[in-house]
Amino acid sequence: MSYRIATYGALQANLSAANTSVMLCRASIGRLPLTSAERDETIERISKQIRELEAMLLELSGPGRKKGTPFIRTRRRKSPAPRRTGALSDGVP
Repeated sequence: MSYRIATYGALQANLSAANTSVMLCRASIGRLPLTSAERDETIERISKQIRELEAMLLELSGPGRKKGTPFIRTRRRKSPAPRRTGALSDGVP
């Protein structure tokens, strides 16, 4: 698998390698003993990869077919809970 894709053949070779990887994972996924956290992380990674593939589809089939990389939304990080200070933390209205 090459990281430089400059030709149709290279694109097809990379897509073929990706397909093989997905099929190997799919064949084993039901037998893996995953924790709840591992399952959630795996679901997030699969969802991100699906968004990447959908972006490729849009780029190839969309009107005008722009050149370049489309913007892909990455996973949002959870913001920390707001800290209570002053009168609110003392129970004073």
